[in-house]
Amino acid sequence: MPWLSWALLAAACVTGLAAPAQQADSKPVTLLQVEAPRLVECAPVSQSPCLSASVTPATAAGLPAPVKLPPAAQLAGAFRLTGPSGEITPFYASAGSGPDAGDHVNVVLLVIDISGSMREPVAGGQSRFEAARSAIAQFLDGMQEGADRVAIVPFESHNVVPTIHSAVFTTRKADALAQLKALPVPGPRNNTALYQAVFTGEESLRNEVDLLRHAGEGPNDVQPHLIVMTAAKNEVWAGDDGGLLNGDLGLQQAAAQVQASHMDTVGIGFGDRSAIDTAALQRLSSPARFFYAADAAQLLDALHVTRSARSHSVTLTWLLPESSRVSLAGRDQQWIPSLHLEDGTTLNGDALRLLVPATAAPVYDHRAVPQELSALIALHPELSTGWAVVLTHGLLYLGAALLLLLCWFWIPRLVWGDSHLQAPVRTERWSSDKTGVTAASGVQVRSTTVPEGFGGELHASPLQRSAAQTTQIQPRGEFSKTRLSFDGK
Repeated sequence: MPWLSWALLAAACVTGLAAPAQQADSKPVTLLQVEAPRLVECAPVSQSPCLSASVTPATAAGLPAPVKLPPAAQLAGAFRLTGPSGEITPFYASAGSGPDAGDHVNVVLLVIDISGSMREPVAGGQSRFEAARSAIAQFLDGMQEGADRVAIVPFESHNVVPTIHSAVFTTRKADALAQLKALPVPGPRNNTALYQAVFTGEESLRNEVDLLRHAGEGPNDVQPHLIVMTAAKNEVWAGDDGGLLNGDLGLQQAAAQVQASHMDTVGIGFGDRSAIDTAALQRLSSPARFFYAADAAQLLDALHVTRSARSHSVTLTWLLPESSRVSLAGRDQQWIPSLHLEDGTTLNGDALRLLVPATAAPVYDHRAVPQELSALIALHPELSTGWAVVLTHGLLYLGAALLLLLCWFWIPRLVWGDSHLQAPVRTERWSSDKTGVTAASGVQVRSTTVPEGFGGELHASPLQRSAAQTTQIQPRGEFSKTRLSFDGK
């Protein structure tokens, strides 16, 4: 039948066009920021601060996509960073967060909404809660036992803080599935303390990461993920927990906690889009880490994307041109990353931004790991000795000493001149034509003649006084005319 032939031909054309479109949709076209820039201390190799951030190739829709990266020895040279001082190359690049690039620990905290909105049905007749539990169970199938650490906790508007703080992280898949099965069924009167759940989830996840690092895990060996899934917006009413974050101020506090933690925070809106505060959930997520799912299949895809973002991410570390972290105060550091692939494709990303307040110098987020220090020494071997720093401080101290000497000797001569700086000329105690005065008392000593031995040149040899010479002693005042006479005859 002719119409059937045309239908088959049209279907073939549509299929042929759809396949390239799907391939184009999965092709990476940009670099997506996975981890916000962090200030790294690179001492003793360099006193200049370093920045570190993680990016991943992504599609036009903002979904991470795998690419063929250069070898590890050439990976850093494939990246460029354009910032205030021009274009530079990072001295360190590592795809160590991928599953085939080395051992690492994925620390995942799943915070699941069990408010009344999770009782609503989705496609297939299941409730949102049942569909979410099914998708999470499939997500846990990819858990690497002994390496990944997973905890699953519920939240609504009652006992929010103690429930999330009591999260138990496990490395066994059976224990994680048991936590999923033990989630309470959503109650019809449960509200949604979304802001508080995100704020407390960041605290709980950070405490677990700190415990692992104290146990010997390196900063790059631990990959923390906070996944918050909700079907509603933040709602706190009378009868809920006291002191829960709410309103614009509560949203600001929770968003500031996400930004300061530098951890991968993923927000997933599940169910009716109109019932979800997408703008708030985006602010509570890491950059480009907000996802929406209408059913269980889309929810599972979103959960898988949260893992693939880390699987294909690359950590970059580069040296800043500033001489110290004090110079960063009040500066807005923006660096645009680009990746040059072997096939000639160039992927560009949004600016990696580090905004430093002007009130004080920023603090370091962590110290550089040995691999980063080794790469910095290989790129700048002259920085490894530290003589440049010693010489700089030595010249500063020498300049300060010269300035003090100049102030001590030259400024007085400039102000008073040389005549006032000469020592006074010593005068003779006795004179032949003037009355001699002593400063020891108020008594004036007079003599009719200069006694022998008291006159003459300063360098003349002293003469002996004779007993026939007369000495008169008279008080300074004129009220008394008493004279004391000693006559040796």
